[in-house]
Amino acid sequence: MEMYDFTYALPNDFDNRVYQLLQQLYKSHELANAFANCRYEYEDLGLAYYAGLKGDNWNKNAIDMTIEGSKSAILVLKSNKSIVENAMSKALKSTETGLLLRDTVYLVSDDFSAFPETNEERLNADIKSSELVLADLIKVGERLCSNATYDINSSENSINDFFRDTLSLMGYNEVKDQTRHGISSGGKEAGEVDILITKDGKEVAIFEGLKLSNVNTAYIDSHIEKAITNYNALGTATFIVSYVSTLNFENFWNKFLEFLETHKFSLDVKRKMQNLSYPNASTRVAKTVLSRDGYDFPTYFITFKLLR
Repeated sequence: MEMYDFTYALPNDFDNRVYQLLQQLYKSHELANAFANCRYEYEDLGLAYYAGLKGDNWNKNAIDMTIEGSKSAILVLKSNKSIVENAMSKALKSTETGLLLRDTVYLVSDDFSAFPETNEERLNADIKSSELVLADLIKVGERLCSNATYDINSSENSINDFFRDTLSLMGYNEVKDQTRHGISSGGKEAGEVDILITKDGKEVAIFEGLKLSNVNTAYIDSHIEKAITNYNALGTATFIVSYVSTLNFENFWNKFLEFLETHKFSLDVKRKMQNLSYPNASTRVAKTVLSRDGYDFPTYFITFKLLR
């Protein structure tokens, strides 16, 4: 692309870039989710200079953005107007698109539905939201993997407590440990999920932690069943997190992944197991989509290598 040879169109990944910037750069799950639950459109005003924008605007165009959503979402965005507009300005990639944000109008739509129109749209929204949780769990896991306090001798419960306490410091307002939730494995009383993460009264993630030194299929299967069946009446995004003490972590993961790929889940599998790229040397992640009574939800398997 020649200098000043701009596209004058929004980047294809504009939505995701704004979403990620709000969540990662500005550390706000609430803002990111509010933006994701709104729709927007923009008006190209022509050359930025004539639209009143100063600074480095040679041959660039100014745009006005209109964001429309529910009253609660718009209130969150308007209360953080400068942050939202800064994120959108960064996401515009003005050096490539030639677009500069001039102003933003926020509209409350009385007929705006907070619920996606189709189950596929709802699932995609849930996946987008759960991958924010995944990114934060990986951050917590990085601290775990480099923390000498937690090693091969640490108990499963103490590591669960580490995740619970750290998540509470990362903006998750309601992190409930050992919550009476769902039914027990015996089916006679309420079970105790390791960590239930809720926000604004809604479940956003079920966290089930287990400590492993090898691919103990029976033990892993019992935790899977508790997390996806016993504790998960609503089809909440599920994270099954393994704390692994092994000399050959790569070999462990290959065997663990093979187990997951061939595992006979008690629920329908809607998307096959996917081995994700490695976040770091001590972390591995896989994901699938399961279905409970026709309601699809994402399920993630994360392994962290403990210090020895």
